[in-house]
Amino acid sequence: MQLSGRGAKEGQAAGSQPTDGAPGLRVDVTSLPDAADVAVLERGLHAYEAARLGPPGHGHFAVLLRDDRDRVIGGVDGHVMWRRLFIKTVWLPETVRGRGWGTRLMQEVEREARRRACLSIWLTALGPRACHFYRRLGFEVIGVLEDYVLGEPLYTLHKIF
Repeated sequence: MQLSGRGAKEGQAAGSQPTDGAPGLRVDVTSLPDAADVAVLERGLHAYEAARLGPPGHGHFAVLLRDDRDRVIGGVDGHVMWRRLFIKTVWLPETVRGRGWGTRLMQEVEREARRRACLSIWLTALGPRACHFYRRLGFEVIGVLEDYVLGEPLYTLHKIF
């Protein structure tokens, strides 16, 4: 095994000899991974997990908030695997927050998750304000990483149907 210097930080080993009898392999740290390289990792993990747990039933959907010109100004992006919805991104601009749009979007997300026969929804939320929003919608905190960034905790929440 060899650690490559391409994209490596100062002080990282480069040119190390393998210690596990795996000649020809090297570790390569890169700041800008190629999409095709990342796809190799994702396909490998998905195949491994599918062999262990059965087909994941991948799905992807978004619930979008559009303005009168049909431009997206906010919304929710979610991914379904093994009948669980992971909400990757929720965003609303400050100009529309506090007007019920977030609640309406999340209600639509839940309807779509149920329509897809999901058993639960899970997500992460940065800071107490975001956590409070999801708790009001029936989500339960299942983990907290204190002082994630600048004193703000990162919450993991879920809602089981």
